[in-house]
Amino acid sequence: MTNLIDEVTGRARDLVRSLWSELGVDVGAARHDWQAIDLEPLIVFTAMCADARMREKTVAWCAANRHLLSLPRLNRLAIRVGESANKALEPYIAALQGVAAADLQEATTKPDMRVPSLIQLRLRALAGVTARAEVLMALLAEPLRAKSPASIAARVGYGRHALAQALDMLTLAGVTSTHIAGKSVLYRLNRPSDLGQALSGLPGRFPDWVATFAVLGAILTYAREPARKAGAAVERIRADIARIPGATPPPEVTDDASAGAFEQWARRFVADIAGVEPERSTRREVTYTVHRLALGGWIGTVKEEGGQPRPLALSDDPELHPERRATRRLNSDELGAAAEVIDSILYDMQTRELQRHRGSLVPRDAVSGSLLPGMSREFAGQLLQPLHRGQAATFSADFLQRWCTDHRNRLGAAS
Repeated sequence: MTNLIDEVTGRARDLVRSLWSELGVDVGAARHDWQAIDLEPLIVFTAMCADARMREKTVAWCAANRHLLSLPRLNRLAIRVGESANKALEPYIAALQGVAAADLQEATTKPDMRVPSLIQLRLRALAGVTARAEVLMALLAEPLRAKSPASIAARVGYGRHALAQALDMLTLAGVTSTHIAGKSVLYRLNRPSDLGQALSGLPGRFPDWVATFAVLGAILTYAREPARKAGAAVERIRADIARIPGATPPPEVTDDASAGAFEQWARRFVADIAGVEPERSTRREVTYTVHRLALGGWIGTVKEEGGQPRPLALSDDPELHPERRATRRLNSDELGAAAEVIDSILYDMQTRELQRHRGSLVPRDAVSGSLLPGMSREFAGQLLQPLHRGQAATFSADFLQRWCTDHRNRLGAAS
C-alpha cells in the first residue's frame, strides 16, 4: 500500500491542480467546473502542498490577478487553514502586494469569469473585493436558508466589523432581509434567482472550502509528522468536519488500532474531495453539446470518446419522445425549448449509467423520469440562458451526473 504521506500529498496536488485549471492556470485537467471555487483558502492550501512547478505558475497567476484577491482575507485564513503554511505563503503574499518579480506577470492567462465555478470572481466584479462579495457567496450557497452572522462568518474570512458592515449595507440596499429566530437575527437573500441570473448562472455546488482545506491541511500536517498523534489530529479536525455536508466524521482514537482506522478515514476523505474515480479508465468518456441555433431552437449532440458527435435531440422535432409531445407543446418559450433538449440528454445519460451497471439490454423506459422535466428546466435556466444564438456549450457525463445528484440533495434539504 502507498505510504500515507505520498498518497495524501499526491491527491492533494491533484485537487489543487484541478481547481487552478478552472482559473486558467496550465497545471492539469479541470474537473471542478460544477463547484464554486474560493480563492484565498485555495492559495493557502496550495502553499502547503504545491511542487515547484505548480508554485511558480500559481504565484505568477496571483501576481497578474492581484486586483481580484484579498490580502487581508488571505492573512486571516492562513491562520485557520494551515499554520505550517506561513513560510510557503511568502511568495504569494509578495505577489499580492505587487512586489513579486516582474517576469511572473508576463503572459499569464486571465481567468474566464463566465466559467460557472468562478462565481466568486463575478461577485467581486459586482460588489468589489470586499466582505459583501463573500457574504453574497455564503448566502447563495444555501439560498433558501436564513443564516446567522456566526454561520456566515465561518465562510467569509473577514473580521466581525467588516462582516456586520457588509450585512447592514446589503440589507439597506434590499438585497438581503432579516428574520428573528428566538434571540438571533438571521439573514436571507430576497431574490436569489434574480441575483443568479444577473451573475450569468450559478455552479451546482458551493463547497465550504475554508472548512475543507482546514481538514485537508490537518491531514497533511499529520501525515508529515515523524511521531504521528492521531488523537490530536482528530481534535483539530472535529469542528471543521461538522461544517462539510455529508462528510463522515473521523473515528475516535484510543489506541494503535483506532489510529489505523483514522488513517484509513483520512485516505478516503482526501480521495473523495480530490474526486478520485477508479472506474474512469475502464469506460469511454461521454460528452454532450447543446447548440443554440442561429435561426432559433436548440439541438443536442452526444459524443463517445474516440467517436464522432451524433444528433440526440432537437427542440422542435415532433418525432422526439411522442409520448410526451403534449407536455412539450406547453413549453413554447426559449427556456422550455432548451429544457426539452436537456430532458433528452439526461435520459440518455441516465440510461447509459443504468446499462453500465445492469447490462446493455436495459430498456430506455427503465429510467425513472419523474424529476427530469423540473431538473431539465432548472439546468437550462442556470447554464444555457447565457448562451447567445450561434453559441454552444459542452458538458461531460460526469458533470451532469454530479449536477443531478446535487439537485436532488438540495431538493431533499429544502423539503
